[in-house]
Amino acid sequence: MNKILQSEHLKQKHTFQKKLIYLAPLVSIAIAFVLMGGYYIQKSAYNWWYTLILPGSFTMICSFIISNDRKRKFNGLFSVIVDKQKIWYSKIIISTMYLGLSCLVFFVVITIMGFIFETAIQVQNSLLASTILFITFSWQIPVLMYLTMKFSTGFTIIISILCNFLGGILLALTPIWWIPFAIPSKLMCYIIRVMPNGLSVEAGAYPFDIKVILIGVLVTITLYIVTSYLTAKWFEKQEV
Repeated sequence: MNKILQSEHLKQKHTFQKKLIYLAPLVSIAIAFVLMGGYYIQKSAYNWWYTLILPGSFTMICSFIISNDRKRKFNGLFSVIVDKQKIWYSKIIISTMYLGLSCLVFFVVITIMGFIFETAIQVQNSLLASTILFITFSWQIPVLMYLTMKFSTGFTIIISILCNFLGGILLALTPIWWIPFAIPSKLMCYIIRVMPNGLSVEAGAYPFDIKVILIGVLVTITLYIVTSYLTAKWFEKQEV
């Protein structure tokens, strides 16, 4: 498995998806700086990040990792590696690592912005927010890979952006916020006190609630495990 992971990582060198890991966080922060700047840059950047830029960028990363091999018929891997599930799991792990790295880059840069301008979000809250975003978005990786295999990269990107953006905006503040696409936006209300529409949470609303956060985390971790297993079983049956 380690050799497969190393091979998968090497294949991503000098690819656009590898550049997106670093480019996407910078784009989100640049948009916030141009539109808001100063004291509001952190909250604005986070809002752009989890409602649009992060879903779009990590969908492209997952889809490109799959589509590149799909076009090349997996380079004969099906005949070399007996356990096809290892190929699938290696791609899930690499995509998860890239998502985590992108969230880390965002956290570091947005923290620096807070020191340069003015801190609107405490460092510990920002770290928690980035960690939670990483966890609550990870479950989508196997699903996005599956959609890319079944349909196309373009279709997957459109579906992902629509589900994440509309789910976050329309469902996060409703009683059915536990629908997975709405969970990240919901939890940000408690952690960084930013609404899905970009406005700050009113005083007294959404006090920090560890129970709500744990529910969101447990739901998405469970989905990550289940979707990884089910899609791996499906991939095992694929032929060149």
